[in-house]
Order: sequence, then structure tokens, then C-alpha cells
Amino acid sequence: MTSSQKLIILCLSFIGGIFFASYFFALNIFILGIIMMFDKRFVFAGLCIIFFSFGCFRVSIEVNKINNNELLSFHEKEIVLTGTISKEVKQKDEKTEIVLGDVLIFTDKYSFLKYGDKIKAKGTLRIAQKIDNFDYQGYLSKSGIVGTMAYPEIELISSGNNNNIFYNYKEKSSQKIRELMPPQVSPILEAMVLGNSGKISKETRDVLSKSGTSHIVAISGMHIVIFSTMIFWLLTNLGLWRKQALGLSIIFIFTYIFLVGCPPSALRAGIMTSLLFIAEIFDRKSFNLRTLILAASILLLFNPLLLKYDLGFQLSFLAVLGIILTSAIFNEWFSFIKWKKVREIIAVTASAQIFSLPILISSFGYFSLVSFFTNLLILPIISIIMILGILMVLLPFGFILSIPCSLLLFYLLAVITFFSSMPFATVNIPIFVILLLYIPLLYFVYKGNKKELEFLRQ
Repeated sequence: MTSSQKLIILCLSFIGGIFFASYFFALNIFILGIIMMFDKRFVFAGLCIIFFSFGCFRVSIEVNKINNNELLSFHEKEIVLTGTISKEVKQKDEKTEIVLGDVLIFTDKYSFLKYGDKIKAKGTLRIAQKIDNFDYQGYLSKSGIVGTMAYPEIELISSGNNNNIFYNYKEKSSQKIRELMPPQVSPILEAMVLGNSGKISKETRDVLSKSGTSHIVAISGMHIVIFSTMIFWLLTNLGLWRKQALGLSIIFIFTYIFLVGCPPSALRAGIMTSLLFIAEIFDRKSFNLRTLILAASILLLFNPLLLKYDLGFQLSFLAVLGIILTSAIFNEWFSFIKWKKVREIIAVTASAQIFSLPILISSFGYFSLVSFFTNLLILPIISIIMILGILMVLLPFGFILSIPCSLLLFYLLAVITFFSSMPFATVNIPIFVILLLYIPLLYFVYKGNKKELEFLRQ
């Protein structure tokens, strides 16, 4: 067994520990791993147990951090919070969301507050609780938030002299999009390019959800791949050597990720893409599945709560896993389609959606019957819209690109509106039915892609 193979198995052991502790309980078998390492025959098995225990331990640390928070004793009590707004202020539906320390504050829409302001908030603190089947407490805890405060009395102590170059540039870019684009589509472009999804209206959100296209307005792996491909192409065409272009592309990738607020799905894609680029720089053969596992381990090392509570993280990894394992198979199935690009788009769309299906149904309680067809019609233009949007923001003469970009966005909006309004666009399907369907699917994946699945033996 090679060093690379051993590393991936240890990463899987670590992820397994996080999974077990997230859904059951923290299992401390660290000592057993140490004991096994004294026997040469079981050294590696002992290491796997140690990594599994470490995964459980990381979950315990984060859970204890939340359970020992001093704010827990102030549930349903009026308190005064003073601090600096350290995260971007978000507009969502009819309210404004502000993060102040460990508390999420809801206030009026179009609030005067902004990133960097020092404020005093007086109101009733409510510790996040489970709502029906939704673990709201866990959902907030992944972002380090323990409680909420609704519409408190807010006093501005001092307006922040914001020196954050990323935030300032993002604000200028957002303003430029609003100035150049029609109001019907500018929020969609802001979400696709900058990650400002909070400005999308509730009506548009419902249309996106029913048509199964919510993913296009959330910075994801797809967005990062498009951005990195564009940067690499530009650098190579400017005369840089291939390895130089790869190295600079990594820097630009993470600059873009920081600019849009470091969403987990973007971080995953950035880490994965960077690992692939690094492997190519050092002329090392890279494996997509191994890279995906390594990227997951790195992200979960810093925040193990993502595995259970971050829907974007779950969907992103399942979609990429589906593409890795089944896109080639679907490509063969659709070989009767003569247009190669169209065939590839259909194969990728089918792969990503099939693997994401159980999580989507368990999270939302319904399945979009039109999502496949909707995505098929809009995915080819998503990359064009993103490239036009990014260039429109970056270039001084970007206004020239606003017309074709607007036309494509109006087409996108028309497609998703049409399909979402169809009768029976969504259906309720019990999750156990979907899981039963995955038994033959897993066999199908194994038979059709043995080589990729048996990467640990290579």
C-alpha cells in the first residue's frame, strides 16, 4: 500500500469519526488504537482507530464550546450587547440579519447598519431551539451562533472605518451590477457572481426552489470551476508558462472565495481545484476521488459541524461525487446524442442530481419533477453569464457586456418561471422510497465504474 493510499484511508477514518459522533455519540477508542500500534501487524489499523477517535474528539470540542457558552443562561432574558459588526450585513426577505459576537440579530429591512460599525443592542435573547424536524440550533451552531435577538433597540456607537479591501471591493462590485443591470435580474447576477443571495425576492426564491435551480444563486463548486478555468485561460494567453499560470490561478481562486464571503461549498471547490493544480505543477498524477476526500477532511478539520448541519456542504460533495462516479457512464448511455457538449451537459446534470436527491428530499420534503429539464436548458448559459458578469465588474468598459448578460438572464428567468408554474412541478416522495432505489443504483455504479471505486488498491 502506497503512502497516498494510506493517507486517504486515514482521512476516511477521520471523516467516519465525525459522522459517527454527529449522529450517534462520541466514541473514544483512542487507547485501543495506541495498544494496537505496539503490534507490527496492526500498526496501520491502530492509526485508523486513532484518526477515527480524533474525528469524534473534534465534534466533542465544538459541541462543548456551544454547551459551555455563558449566553445560554440568559435565555428569554433582556440583555445588552456591545460590539463591532464583524460579518457582512445581509438583507433577506423583509428583514436585515446582523451577526454580533455569538448572537444573530434580526432588524428592519434596509437598516442603516453596515460591516465595521460598533453598536449597542438591547433586546430579549432567545437560545436557538429545534423547530419541528429542523435542528435550528445545530444549523446556527455551525457558524458559531448560539442565540437570536429579534428587533432590539439598536444604538450606533461609531461608524466603522472599514479597511477590509475585500469587503469594500465587493460593495463597489455590487453597486456596479445594480447600476448596469435591470432590477428584475440584477439580484440574480449579484448572487451568481458575488454570493449576495439575500437580495433575491421571496417570489423568485420560490420559483427557483420549485424548478430545482436554487443552486445557481449559491456560490458553489460550479462557480469556482468556471472562475478558475477562466483565470487559467487568461493567464496562459498572456504568455505565462503553464506552471506559472497554475500557481497564480490558485492565488486568484482564494482571492475570489474571500471576496464572496468564504461559503463552505466554495471553499471545498477551491481546495479541491487547488490540490489538482498543485499536483499538476509537481507533475504528480491526481485522482479526483482522492482529492475530494482530502478536501472534505481539510474542511471538516476546521469545522466538523458542517457534515451534519450544512446543506450546501452536503449537496456540493454529493454532486461532485456523482459526477466523478457516474458522468462517464451516463455519457455512454446517451451516446445516441451526436452533439458532444450537449451529451456531456446531460450526463453531468443527471449525475449531480441523482446523487443529491436523498438530501434534497429529506431537507425540503418534496422533489422537483422538472429540475432535470430546467437545468438542461439553463446550465449551458450559466458559465457565459458568470464570465460576462465577472468581466462586467472588472473591466472599465463593462457596461458594453451588460446588454448580452441581461438578455441571457431574462431567458434564464423565463425558463425557470415557466417550469415552476407547471402542474405537479413538485411531488412529495417518502425518503425511504428514494433510499430503496439507491440499492440498485449503488450496484450499477460499482459495476460501471470499478476502476474509480477501487482507487485504494491502485
